[in-house]
Amino acid sequence: MIDTLIGGIILSSLLSLMAMGITLLYRTTKVPNFAHASFVTTGIFATFTVYLFNQPIYLGIPLGFIISGLEALLLFYLILEPLRRRRSSVFILMMATLTYDILLFGLINIYADYLQYTYKATSRNIYLAGADPKIFGVQGILIVSISMLIASLVLLHIFLSRTAFGTALRAVMENDSLALASGINVSTALAVSWFIAGGLAGVAGALLPLHIMCSPSTGTILIAAMFAASILGGLEQVYGAPIGGFILGLAETLLVSWLSAVLGPWVMTYSGMIPYIALIIGLIFFPTGLVSIRVRGV
Repeated sequence: MIDTLIGGIILSSLLSLMAMGITLLYRTTKVPNFAHASFVTTGIFATFTVYLFNQPIYLGIPLGFIISGLEALLLFYLILEPLRRRRSSVFILMMATLTYDILLFGLINIYADYLQYTYKATSRNIYLAGADPKIFGVQGILIVSISMLIASLVLLHIFLSRTAFGTALRAVMENDSLALASGINVSTALAVSWFIAGGLAGVAGALLPLHIMCSPSTGTILIAAMFAASILGGLEQVYGAPIGGFILGLAETLLVSWLSAVLGPWVMTYSGMIPYIALIIGLIFFPTGLVSIRVRGV
């Protein structure tokens, strides 16, 4: 039971990091970003590359943050910003992120094949829990995943509330036309939000192979869970994402564990359905998120 709870906390923390990026981008650009899947997978391969070259496993975190952040920045400047200037619809922007995700998925697969044939690495079955060092006698991933989530929340709050650029970004979130009229460089503000969101996805991805078996398809498999966590936390609430992440992460681990004990281990095979069920429930009953319900009830 304790091991299951620990697994649930780790998964919840990582889902929260992923969902924070989706929520931040929705607040700034109103675009559901499907390329988030590949940003996460990029983080996975950042850690795997570090592992292959015998470097400290947690160096994958800054590497994943930078590379995934740059991928998001390229998406914004090369595709989304030109489309935004042409006043393209949200649907067109969303399809652009999906197309970019498919492109990145192909590139990641090429890189996986390169690692497999060049270094004889198992790049399609990545599981690095054995390389995870103990911290205070417990799995390092438990301490690090929680620490990264808390640090990200604190730093994001300081950035948004205590810096001039963060204030400008919040103005863009509220009304980009008014922000532009006030002299704020909207394009730069949006670019920074994309870099941060991509970076958060990369950090979560960098920690994933220390917890679950990963492959080039892992980000795609998890994309429904990312959106479900973001929607449950509230797409308009940047700080609500961890609530959705923990509800979904704990439900997926504890509920499946309980059901498998009652009904049999065959239930584990269908655990991947939970994020989709949560996504449907969230869209139907909590379209503005659980945080908004709480705020209205106060």
